[in-house]
Amino acid sequence: MLPALPWRGIVCMGLLLSSIALLLRGCYYSRAPEEPAPPSSKPIEVYDHRAAQTVRMQIEEYLVGVVAAEMPASFEVEALKAQAVAARTYTLRRAEDACGRGGAQICTDSACCQAYRDLSALEENWGGAYAQNLAKIRRAVTDTAGEALFYEGELIEALYHSSAGGQTEDAAHVFANAVPYLVSVSSPGEEASAAFHDTVRVSRRNFAKTVNRQWSGAGLKAASLAKQVKVRSRFASGRVETVKLGKAEATGRELRKLFDLNSANFSIEITDAEVVFHTTGYGHGVGMSQYGANAMAKEGANYKAILAHYYAGITIEKAY
Repeated sequence: MLPALPWRGIVCMGLLLSSIALLLRGCYYSRAPEEPAPPSSKPIEVYDHRAAQTVRMQIEEYLVGVVAAEMPASFEVEALKAQAVAARTYTLRRAEDACGRGGAQICTDSACCQAYRDLSALEENWGGAYAQNLAKIRRAVTDTAGEALFYEGELIEALYHSSAGGQTEDAAHVFANAVPYLVSVSSPGEEASAAFHDTVRVSRRNFAKTVNRQWSGAGLKAASLAKQVKVRSRFASGRVETVKLGKAEATGRELRKLFDLNSANFSIEITDAEVVFHTTGYGHGVGMSQYGANAMAKEGANYKAILAHYYAGITIEKAY
């Protein structure tokens, strides 16, 4: 039998054994594989077309610059969140194929990818409202971090535009291919857009000259335009499908591009001196209307309801 230890000795022995146990446990856990923490973002290569250089940044930080450039900071937070998710989805899908400019996955040129403004440009643009606006944009991006839009397990083509003119357009009428989640839906409340209605005026002579150059068989004459030019058909959205141009026929999209119109939803007025286009809406009209999203947010819709309205049958899931 071992001699009895004094009570102080027992306490000391207990502390010693506890310390050894903790040390051994620490060694075990330091060697055991740990589950990686889920990232709140992921890096992406971005070609800055203004600076002509490729930079590496986190997607969430990149999206702050995209949302700020693509949608007014004065919009409702839920609309900004919808924009953040749409822009993130667009970015992830675009990055899969790689933009290629500067060897990057995506670029800052809106004619190629999405608009983007860095913090210095935003500060210059916003002035005294910089801190407040930036915090609002960051909240929209952070509150939706990692979320993207999927259709049957695949990232969608998350197209968006400024205003639809009351009704978005079916992708098949703009890009020739039908897309199940890019179909025509109502888009009320867009009248707040300064470009919701617009007018483009062209002299009769220049109109005839421009059309005849584009379609050599049209045979337009400035003095006969009232008889030679007519909208023949429209899609259900109101956008022009076909236009008679003398002996030629054009699509609304072709005429929109030729005369740099805000929308293919237009009417044609022929006066004594001019051809006047009256347009409704701004952009191609496919996918989410930004002003429509803001109108929905003002009515109490959250960003998920906004996205579900403009992209039929999608799911919102964490992409990373």
